[in-house]
Amino acid sequence: MAKNKHMATWYFFTTLISIFSICTIRIFDGYNWPFYAVTANAILSLGGLVLHMHLNDELRKKLWMKAARFLLLLNSISVFLMLAFSLFILSSQYHNPQKPDLTVSSAAEIEQAMAESSQGMTLMATEDLYIYCADYSDIDYVAGDRPSRDDESILLCVAAAFQEDYQFDFRHSNIVGWHASDGQLERGTPKSRLGAFTYANGEPRIHGIEDAEQAVQDAAEQGGSGYQQFIVLHNGERGGHDSNEFRCFRVLAILNGRACIIDSRTQMHYRDFITALEDLGIREALYCDMGSGWNYSWYRNAEGKPVDIIGTPWPFSHNWLVFRK
Repeated sequence: MAKNKHMATWYFFTTLISIFSICTIRIFDGYNWPFYAVTANAILSLGGLVLHMHLNDELRKKLWMKAARFLLLLNSISVFLMLAFSLFILSSQYHNPQKPDLTVSSAAEIEQAMAESSQGMTLMATEDLYIYCADYSDIDYVAGDRPSRDDESILLCVAAAFQEDYQFDFRHSNIVGWHASDGQLERGTPKSRLGAFTYANGEPRIHGIEDAEQAVQDAAEQGGSGYQQFIVLHNGERGGHDSNEFRCFRVLAILNGRACIIDSRTQMHYRDFITALEDLGIREALYCDMGSGWNYSWYRNAEGKPVDIIGTPWPFSHNWLVFRK
């Protein structure tokens, strides 16, 4: 009977851990396979708790009960794997403390500051947003090897396109949508209703859903770069993407012919994030995100030192947008 109590305590503990993981994954990652997996963890752990509260010696000896107890034990151990996964997701949701160079309240002020800046990177802020403005001469889309922080030509490096799965090895097919780098066109996992960003002949552009795929292909033919992502704002109109997640969001925006990166300063709802962009006067914005937990990004400050923005450099993140001097 004492052994039953110990096992019941164990399953009570693993059930509580599963509930924590359910809340974390639901809030920051929505309804997807990790949410359903950790929910199954919780239900089975609760089943193990109930079982060991009522298990007697006669039932314990039955073969099918031994098999069931073994499977429940394996599930309780897997709870800790899902806990690690939920902590991994949580790690990508918090900005490191940033020190903005100036505070702005409109797109016009950002455009003016971008025109006047010559320090390489200018970090601006509103009440809800960080705006990273690089005085760049080139924008690269990089897939495969992570750009090095030791590369002093890089001013800003952020996650770009979604990836379909967690994979340690790199494959272009795991990146969602068409993408191109230095004129090399690749076909990723097909997904409908994506917009696109292209950079060709020194011109950054955001393209709507109808012409996104062709735009990336055209940019490749011109020796440029590009990738597909969800449209957030195009011609001042909201895109079709929606989310019920509560997290830090990021977009690539274009202001007066110059590209910049805009982040939410803290966790917020997606619709509130779009409203903050609209209040600032942003009309062109494309989502930037590899997936939950993959949002590692950094910039080079005025002293030339790399500064982490958000996340951890996990080995299964494989594509970035890079702003160079």
